Amino acid sequence: MPDTSEFRKTTRTVDAVSPRSSKLSTLDSTKDVLKVVYDVYESQWTATDSSLVNFVFLHGSGMNRKVWDDYVDKLNLPANKRGWRIGKVVLIDQVNHGDSAVLNEPLLGTIYDWSDGARDVCKICADEFYNGSRKNGTFNVVVGHSMGGFQALCCSVLFPGIFDTVLCIEPVVWMKRVRNAGNDDITIMSPTFYKALAATMQDEFSSQQHFDRYFDKSSLYAASDPVIKKRERQFELQKLTENVFRTKTNARQHMLTYLTLNPTATWLMKSLPFINCPVACIYGSKSKWCPPENRHYLRNHIKGYQEVEVDGGHLINIESPASVIGNINTSLSKLLPKETEKSGLDADARQSKFDSDYKTLLKERVMKGTPKL
Repeated sequence: MPDTSEFRKTTRTVDAVSPRSSKLSTLDSTKDVLKVVYDVYESQWTATDSSLVNFVFLHGSGMNRKVWDDYVDKLNLPANKRGWRIGKVVLIDQVNHGDSAVLNEPLLGTIYDWSDGARDVCKICADEFYNGSRKNGTFNVVVGHSMGGFQALCCSVLFPGIFDTVLCIEPVVWMKRVRNAGNDDITIMSPTFYKALAATMQDEFSSQQHFDRYFDKSSLYAASDPVIKKRERQFELQKLTENVFRTKTNARQHMLTYLTLNPTATWLMKSLPFINCPVACIYGSKSKWCPPENRHYLRNHIKGYQEVEVDGGHLINIESPASVIGNINTSLSKLLPKETEKSGLDADARQSKFDSDYKTLLKERVMKGTPKL
């Protein structure tokens, strides 16, 4: 667990963005409003005039916010970037995962648009990182794994003013799918792949021992870091009756996240050139989940893109957390400005700034030439 002397933890529940992108996102789109549960780890510096670096972490399909707990107090700011302090670290359960899934169980439909998850993130971070009382600058970082990496990229498109840097761990964007002439832009998987995925998903058990066997041999956490594995074992399982144990994340909700990547992925792929902040991606050298074209596409279509490989597969965030945390800190040391942004312009300074900026605008946008479409 994060050091409680460094951070104060609060768990919050808020309304998810509504309406959702599809009427099938909930069972009754006329009245169902989903909930999002998230943790905020707040440092002592948030109550000061220090310039703050804030983080939000986004989990992948089938996981939950607890996979990030041990990342919180291992985040380090570079010593040569004076004036910056860690402010808040936000860990979110998407609406059909973890504690959010428990609250939303009677409401959830069959479409989970990945961009809706990103919109929920933007809503939460706008409230958490910009509370109206900040006197100095903020530098906001969104970190996401797999589906969460996709959503981190979405955030920088949907609300570019919030995030200064995107850090993606094995982001899933361009995946192979069965093509259907009737609807070529939805995700369709083969029966063989569907059955292989379904065989790894189980949500109901007759005993703790039954769950433990599944968790240790077949679940996403089978090869995870021992500390993460212990925490997830305790967090994910609910005891409903003496002989009925159930995971918080429903197997069918887990499955449908894989079935609903497209068409939103097509929208994101076309939007990648409009991302203006730096994007750093961490890949597992042995990962086979995404085709090589996924990585090549991101590299070729994001302007401020950089990447690094660490030893491991697709689940490096839970199987090799030390390597991933080290690379997050290294990326931040390169991307964080040396000088903190100061605010508090008086009336004269505001007018002077506007005059200067307006001259620059005219120089850039008024020039001779023939207008063309």
